[in-house]
Amino acid sequence: MQYKISELADKAGVTKRTIHYYISKGLLLPPEGDGVNSTYNDEHLKRLLLIKKLQSEYMPLNKIREYILEGKSDTEIKEKTQSKDTREVYIRENICNIFYIHYSQENGEKYKHIIENVKKYVEKMLED
Repeated sequence: MQYKISELADKAGVTKRTIHYYISKGLLLPPEGDGVNSTYNDEHLKRLLLIKKLQSEYMPLNKIREYILEGKSDTEIKEKTQSKDTREVYIRENICNIFYIHYSQENGEKYKHIIENVKKYVEKMLED
């Protein structure tokens, strides 16, 4: 099926600007044609939905892009990210109800002392 950018954006639940951004970052292939006559297809829609799913699992765009650039199919990307052995786990912590800190589990273990110092620093700043 062929889509205009506004149709694709509606179906995928993203903005047209997001689609353009993903194209500029190599996450999504450019449309067929130029200007107002450019069209997108079901592969674009599948890729957008996959990107959204991976983002909802806290995978950063740079990691998603790495998988895409490795030439993996959407199915391979899903399998890799859902595999318990290879999937990176991300931690999202609320600090003093002001902001969130977001880090991979691996980095959380590696830089535990830095994360703890950031938390203490925020708490100290709130006391002042």
